[in-house]
Amino acid sequence: MNQSTPANRPASANRPIPVNRPIALRAAADALANVGVTEEGGENRGKWVEIYQRATGNKPGDPWCASFVRYRFEAAARALGLTLPPAMPDSGWSPAYWGWAQGAGIWLPVQAAQLEPHQVRAGDLACFWFAAKGRIAHIGIVVEPGKTWGAVTVEGNTGPERGEEVNREGDGVYRKLRDWSELGARGGFVRINF
Repeated sequence: MNQSTPANRPASANRPIPVNRPIALRAAADALANVGVTEEGGENRGKWVEIYQRATGNKPGDPWCASFVRYRFEAAARALGLTLPPAMPDSGWSPAYWGWAQGAGIWLPVQAAQLEPHQVRAGDLACFWFAAKGRIAHIGIVVEPGKTWGAVTVEGNTGPERGEEVNREGDGVYRKLRDWSELGARGGFVRINF
């Protein structure tokens, strides 16, 4: 779903976005409110899952972690009468967010030498690197920064399990406590400044 500004949109939709990151914070709060949504009627299917998938043009049965992220940001912008930056990926493909972040200079790699816990904020995106795939293969929204250990995220298309293995083929939206190591060797965070 492309986030365009229709002619009948309120004038407030074209105003500059305040520096307090309203879209990011609203997306994080709304993501937390979605914890407990689960698939229905088959893998990667269900009323809410399919609403998330439509945000990126994906169809029932497609993976939906990135669609969940995009939907939450679109809905937050719409609720606030704002628009998303046109460069933000409109994609259900999680690697697109990694590429966008690197090109825009808003990528925070997980390597300890480059990332301190206080740099991660609610509303930023957590990108998980899967060595077996050689790419970012899962994404979620940070809802709370960690003090010294990582971050609390809300992720779609994951499972309720705990531990260092990241499930990217789960059945719902879950709140996760993520240690830096769970993001993988080339994982990290996308700084969301809107």
